Amino acid sequence: MRSAGDQVGHEPPPAQAGGTGARGRMSVLCYAVAAALNGAWLVMGDRLSVNHQLMIPLASVALVALGVLLRTRGLDAVAGGRYRRRVLWVLFVYYLAILSVMLFFGGLFHLDRAWGGAVNLEPFYTIRRFLIHYRRTGSLSSLFNLLGNVVILIPLGVLLPVLLRPMRRVWLAVPLLAAVCAGVEWLQWRTGLGVADVDDSILNFVGALAGWAATRLCQLAYFHFKGAKQ
Repeated sequence: MRSAGDQVGHEPPPAQAGGTGARGRMSVLCYAVAAALNGAWLVMGDRLSVNHQLMIPLASVALVALGVLLRTRGLDAVAGGRYRRRVLWVLFVYYLAILSVMLFFGGLFHLDRAWGGAVNLEPFYTIRRFLIHYRRTGSLSSLFNLLGNVVILIPLGVLLPVLLRPMRRVWLAVPLLAAVCAGVEWLQWRTGLGVADVDDSILNFVGALAGWAATRLCQLAYFHFKGAKQ
């Protein structure tokens, strides 16, 4: 039987308990603000400028990251890891939703996409055309278009090896990423939602592979230093 002193000793100090509750409320507030931003985005759509639309996903991820940091600060390593993993799955679904809108429903971000199932099967034709346009006019829009096709698939390459352990194997991840990038263009062609362009697939694959490689390097470095310390 424990004494009254033992029971009191196992209770968290009032200041600590209050701090944990405050962090929990702040994390909920961060999630609520992120949800409100995306709700406004859906309602206003193309009435928002491109910069504002691009900032909403970035701000949402930053708010969620802050919420996770606040929420897991008082948790042990196991509980904190589980919570972060659940949030990463939510962010993964959020990313896939935005990616679907960008690739197949070009209204958001003011994407000027052609419709009707047009196809370009000549590798590097579109890339050369944009580079020639940039050299002739100096317009950065050509470079942004190429860079955008690389950037939009980087999160896929980052999240897959983090969430799915089998995706850390190069022989499995690389073919899957290539199949996803090719499959997107095939769907655009079959559904008529956008232009199926082999160059888009190439640029998407470069972005996904870069994200995967960077993530794997970080994971390997982390496990190496963690093992060295032990």
